[in-house]
Amino acid sequence: MPGSDPHSIAGPDQQNLFTIPLDLRRWWAFLPEMVATLCTAAIPVVVSINVVARYTDWYHAFWAEDVVKVLFLWVVFLGGAVAVKYDAHVRMGLFSDRLVRAGPPWRSWPAVIAASPAVAGILLIVLGWQVVTISMRRELPSLEISAGYFMTIMPISGALMTFYVLRKMWPHGAGSALFARLRGARNTTRSRTL
Repeated sequence: MPGSDPHSIAGPDQQNLFTIPLDLRRWWAFLPEMVATLCTAAIPVVVSINVVARYTDWYHAFWAEDVVKVLFLWVVFLGGAVAVKYDAHVRMGLFSDRLVRAGPPWRSWPAVIAASPAVAGILLIVLGWQVVTISMRRELPSLEISAGYFMTIMPISGALMTFYVLRKMWPHGAGSALFARLRGARNTTRSRTL
């Protein structure tokens, strides 16, 4: 049941990983899921093309290994961001529960654990950008394209992780009144335009 996890900062109306609403008017809301799914679907296709090409000798797919590496990189980093979006990462619940029961100084520990993907996201932004700048000097041999273009998924994933954590925490934190006012203003503007 969504929102039943006591360590989750997501509310009871939060969607879980398996019930993604497909509202095509808001396509950007599920774009990371779509890209990760397409990359995941493309990996076995490219590997199959490579295997058939290797054993039949009718086509040389010398580019297949590099493409699979890039696709897997994108699946891993986008998958991490999507897991943060749906609160699907594994946590140290046993350790966290003992700390909460220990007393008042540790009561906010679940919030610290819930906010930790934002720290990982910021690290991915900073260190991922360094990887991108270093990788711009290196080409993927079979594709003859700079590897840095493909590595941009690292800072993008970090930005998505940070955004998803802040989006979950914002309505429950100090800015909840401002968030409610902004949501109310947006709804009244939308109803006037319809």
